[in-house]
Amino acid sequence: MHPQQPPMRPQHPMRPAQRQAPPPPQPVEELPEWTKGGEFPPVSRNIPLHGKDPASGEEQLWVGRVVWQARTAKEITMAVYGPFGRKMSTGESVFDALLKIRAELEDGEQHDPPWKVLVKGSRRDVWHVGHKVSVFPGDRAEVLVPGEKATESVDVLAMLDQDDTPKFGRVEHQMANCMEYFRRLEPEFGAGGVL
Repeated sequence: MHPQQPPMRPQHPMRPAQRQAPPPPQPVEELPEWTKGGEFPPVSRNIPLHGKDPASGEEQLWVGRVVWQARTAKEITMAVYGPFGRKMSTGESVFDALLKIRAELEDGEQHDPPWKVLVKGSRRDVWHVGHKVSVFPGDRAEVLVPGEKATESVDVLAMLDQDDTPKFGRVEHQMANCMEYFRRLEPEFGAGGVL
């Protein structure tokens, strides 16, 4: 005696494929407590970081997070989160606050090797002049090529493109490029060229 098999059902190869259910909604991102008292809504973005893994000691790429908020119409508060913890600063613009945090992360006495924030605001030829493209909150900055008129701007917190990677610079390189740009634009800039 053979066990009874279920009856064969016809297959429908021409039937359209069933649509998959949409993914479940992602939980709303929890914003840090310090963003609760600002005059304007906070902005949160993932950013690429390069630095040492605290566990293995290997240098690698990380996905960090930046949160910034205009606390008033003249002040930005920013925090960058990564394997190093949280670094916070305030500034007159998104660029300025990021510059201060990067200066801390690039300090070789605090971090060996220094951390790199791999965003367009870290290009050595970028600086927030302010009057050209983004007065406030300063989330765009100008590309400054010494001897040329500034005509291009970048999103300060956008990830560096592969073409931009060789243009990465530390804070000190950006400052030197900015000074050279303005010296060539106005030879009297910086106390008669002393700076």
